[in-house]
Amino acid sequence: MAQVFQVVFTGTLNPATRAEEAVRDFAAVFKVSEEKARALIDAGEARVLKRDVDEANARHYLEVLEEIGLVARIEPMDAPAAEPTSPAAMASAAGQAAGSAVGTAAEPAPRSRADSSAASSPPSWPASGVTTSGMRPLSEPAARPAGHGWVWIEQAWAQFKQQPWNWLAAMALVYLVTGALGLVPVIGSLASMVLGPVFAGGLLLGARTQQRTGTLRSTTAFAGFSQRGGQLATVGVLYVAGLMVVSLAAGLIAVATGVLTAGSMEALSSNDPTLIAAEIGPGLGLFLVLLMLGLVPLLMLYWFAPALVVLDGMTAVAAMRLSFQTCWKNLVPLTVYGLALLLLLVGGILVFALLTRLLGDLSETLMAVAMLLLIPLILLFAALTILSVFTAYLDVFDQGATGHGTLAL
Repeated sequence: MAQVFQVVFTGTLNPATRAEEAVRDFAAVFKVSEEKARALIDAGEARVLKRDVDEANARHYLEVLEEIGLVARIEPMDAPAAEPTSPAAMASAAGQAAGSAVGTAAEPAPRSRADSSAASSPPSWPASGVTTSGMRPLSEPAARPAGHGWVWIEQAWAQFKQQPWNWLAAMALVYLVTGALGLVPVIGSLASMVLGPVFAGGLLLGARTQQRTGTLRSTTAFAGFSQRGGQLATVGVLYVAGLMVVSLAAGLIAVATGVLTAGSMEALSSNDPTLIAAEIGPGLGLFLVLLMLGLVPLLMLYWFAPALVVLDGMTAVAAMRLSFQTCWKNLVPLTVYGLALLLLLVGGILVFALLTRLLGDLSETLMAVAMLLLIPLILLFAALTILSVFTAYLDVFDQGATGHGTLAL
């Protein structure tokens, strides 16, 4: 007989988790009332939440409980002993059936592993209604067709709409912190770039939590500092180093070929478009092409790296290597995805420019109001980008969530 396990809540919460948040999230995931969830959490006692499940399901329960903030463990069980069907046992079974999928009348953790109750069906994840399946990456990333590039954006938008205000708040916190760092000359900008993957990791953890529980905390961006923060920062350091190497190489090639001269460098520093065009002319296009040729491979190394580090526990170097391989296998859908994001960005800018022009002709006050709308639009685009990285990650690494190549909404 296959080994079965039980999932035990130890009665304690993660130190970083507030009790009210844990109560709310537990109730949302396992479809119980907040009163029952509060009684379980406030009791402070070890409780069996699930019995007679295989190891994969037990570990899945454990991951979900840890996402909520509950400290739990899994324990192997012996073969269940036969029990008489007494009236008390029948009443107990009926009481559990009237509870939740995890047994709202959670029982104290038994001293004997031979004690076992009838298994109930695992809860349905996620509460938000977006399909997912364990979120474990394949040994080899899957190659997806071109149309998936757009579907990643569609799925990102669907997930954003479930928690729009929390996503906007999470992105606003990231911009506030990085903006404050940017006020520090040189070091601040470098620090922002190094910490970029750390914030991205926290947001990706938030996306996974939302997929599983239907909830999102506006402070999720800071979760990356406590979970794999060192490796995420290493991704940032390697990315910044790569940017420096690419920029230096493109500059040296441009100087060697005569594209950039002392006069053209002076023109670039002047920020005068007329002077730049006169001094550089067609050579500027060649320089930008050389720069892009170096930046594209660097972006391929970076794109999935934060997700692989924080969601799958990979090292920074291994994650960047696998990210490059994944992007290479999915160049076509990634090209569609990039062009779609660019069109959305350009379209949004044009619509916004037209709106401000029309309102500006009517009233300066209306124009000022329109300018304020630019802030949430920027936050929306940033949230859509990070969520589309998450949905693309699910698609290419989690075959179960794609239904044999078809993304499941």
